Amino acid sequence: MPGSPGLTAQWGVEEWAPVLIEALAAEAVLLRAGANRITTTGRAVHVPRLLVHPRADWTEELRALPSDEGEADTLDLAPFKLGNVVTLSNESIADSSVGELDRVGAAMVRGVAVSLDSTAFSAARAAANRSPAGLLDYELPNGEVERVTISAVVRAAGSIVGAGGVPNAVIVSPEDLTSLRLEALTGAYATLADPTAPGIERIAGAALYPTPAFRAGTALIADMRYVAVAVRRDATAEFSPDAGFGSDATLARVVMRVDYAPSDVSALYLLRPRRGI
Repeated sequence: MPGSPGLTAQWGVEEWAPVLIEALAAEAVLLRAGANRITTTGRAVHVPRLLVHPRADWTEELRALPSDEGEADTLDLAPFKLGNVVTLSNESIADSSVGELDRVGAAMVRGVAVSLDSTAFSAARAAANRSPAGLLDYELPNGEVERVTISAVVRAAGSIVGAGGVPNAVIVSPEDLTSLRLEALTGAYATLADPTAPGIERIAGAALYPTPAFRAGTALIADMRYVAVAVRRDATAEFSPDAGFGSDATLARVVMRVDYAPSDVSALYLLRPRRGI
């Protein structure tokens, strides 16, 4: 019977769902970097499109304000299913406390977060009824670099500022995060760095977030307020001994539904490797 031992025995589906969603928010770089999270109960959510630099016009008193339908559209997000299943021996469950089983669920949510980031920070095309497009599949402002440097990140951030945004996140590969920190300690910026600190955490006011989804030479600088992420409330973590009855096992399953999209590509800037590198 699904949910018999462990997680849902303590929490119940309705109580556990918010915990799973908060766990995803803590694990996924897409959400930790400040994306606009929307929790929904519906199969689709319609989000008013936010623009970095919405147009306004001077208007005489008692005159109607001009309208611009192109700036009054919506993002249509239809969360896609993400999930995983692991097999646990019944003996290990019997010997474990509910708290330890909760940690199994948290680890499985981490797996969901990795898959979410892997797709979000890619150029993957949308797959009908299966997965959304990666953010890099959109036509983002971009520039080629030989490597990701502090100067390149500052210039990219300046592009977003020029469009009216406030960049708050720099998504980089783990290799480039290390290179940026070394550059701050040993390069022209050494006098600005504290050699006793673990490493720089911000450039041009934007926090650094490493993701294995990026290879070295790729970085996304963004005002993440203009990336909407819809998460369905029906997130579940369940244990069931039924499928593993013959092998004395219990299956643990986590299912979540997520979709995302940028509301204005001017709020993002992509640094990509120069061709031939």
